[in-house]
Amino acid sequence: MDTTTINLEDFTCSICREIFHSPVSLSCPHTYCQSCVLGLKKPITLTSESESIPTSSLRIDSFSHSSHVHQPNQCFVCAICRKESLGYVRYRELENQLDTFETSCPNCSIVFTLSALRKHLEICIPMRSNYTRHNTDSRSTNLVERLSESQTKALQKAQQGENRSTFQCPFCPRANFTLNHLRQHIKKRHKNEDQRRVCPICSTLPWGDKNMISSNIYQHIKSRHRFDYDTYVNYEQDEETMMREALQASLLHQ
Repeated sequence: MDTTTINLEDFTCSICREIFHSPVSLSCPHTYCQSCVLGLKKPITLTSESESIPTSSLRIDSFSHSSHVHQPNQCFVCAICRKESLGYVRYRELENQLDTFETSCPNCSIVFTLSALRKHLEICIPMRSNYTRHNTDSRSTNLVERLSESQTKALQKAQQGENRSTFQCPFCPRANFTLNHLRQHIKKRHKNEDQRRVCPICSTLPWGDKNMISSNIYQHIKSRHRFDYDTYVNYEQDEETMMREALQASLLHQ
């Protein structure tokens, strides 16, 4: 196991803001989780000036970087540099690093490999001496059991999915926030609190997981939700089409 000092940001997907899972690279060559890169897909047109198909030579220092191109007939637009790429390749060297590099959990300081840490962060409760807003005497590792009554009601409202235009804060009872105002509110009022929360925006969407806890709700909302869904999304479309169009629209409004 490699015990080199790790900067988690170097191993974090810029779309989902989680540690990479099944990392793949585009020809630019930026890297994303495989499930995230599928949301960058766009129709290929005759006028598209796409980058060449990605090959291992694009990463000269990555001898184990796969040269097998997945979906070579599909065009993907990088969320970072906006360049287009035909297909993507598995980033095998990064996969190996995720399975071998070790670092301590930022919450409990237990050492894990990066792959194991990704799963661990879904259940780990931060141990902060100044964390007094919630019941710090509880020994439960279930986040829902640690929520206050007002926060539980906020979560239940979000899970009902009745309103996709305004949202309730996942930290406090305040409600009727637009997407932009919710981001500002969390940054101003709750940035120093436990960021492990169920996203009130994802919870209202047909493809959203109402029980999925994000390890950093502020970064998740900031990176994942950049536009008002009711303006751009047709909820009668299939899930894959909705996710692709929603992400493409968000990239246009950076």
